[in-house]
Amino acid sequence: MFLISFTDFTQIAQQLEGRHHQNYRGAERAGGNDLVFTFKPFTGVEKEPALPTEVWRDESLTRAAREALAAEYEDARRLWLDARYVRELKIVSTGAPELWTAYTQAQQEMDLIFASLHSTADTHWRSTVSRLVATQETVLTASAAWDRKARTVVDVHVAHNHSNLSQREAAEKAGLDTAWEFGSHCDYDSWGRTPLNQQVFNAVERQREHLRQVANLTGDHQA
Repeated sequence: MFLISFTDFTQIAQQLEGRHHQNYRGAERAGGNDLVFTFKPFTGVEKEPALPTEVWRDESLTRAAREALAAEYEDARRLWLDARYVRELKIVSTGAPELWTAYTQAQQEMDLIFASLHSTADTHWRSTVSRLVATQETVLTASAAWDRKARTVVDVHVAHNHSNLSQREAAEKAGLDTAWEFGSHCDYDSWGRTPLNQQVFNAVERQREHLRQVANLTGDHQA
């Protein structure tokens, strides 16, 4: 937004012909002396908008014209930064839906098998526990794979923390699923388990502790 009357801007428009950014489409009054520049949507692949340095040395331009053009290019740059942010989120999230589905399906199967143990006959107890352990390993692997993908998404958020878009706004524009789970950037820099994998590990340990208690109480130490 640029503070100049629409009438004044109209008067300097001729000076600015041929000098606008390639995506520039026009200027609109936003109320009072506020002027809003409009642009063709940016994709993020364009060259970063930058006001040509010779503008400040061009004596054919008035001060108001230079300032208006500088404001236009600054608005263009902000829109370009936002578009690049969204574009990079789309790129790094490629394959994320499949990884998230693999995790959620395995996690649901693990919980169902564990819940079924409460009504499993003794003759099928060991085979069910064996299935549970195998599924637990699958969930641990799937959660680790998701965290590796999640880290690349979080890295993009951090790299674009200067964008006008919030992380939520950028994620929505990029089509990221709101169900996907992400930790903070520092969560992925620790030497321990990554966020979702740690969550799954804790759940698996609780299940296995339950199995150990059952085995101790029933005397079935091979369970």
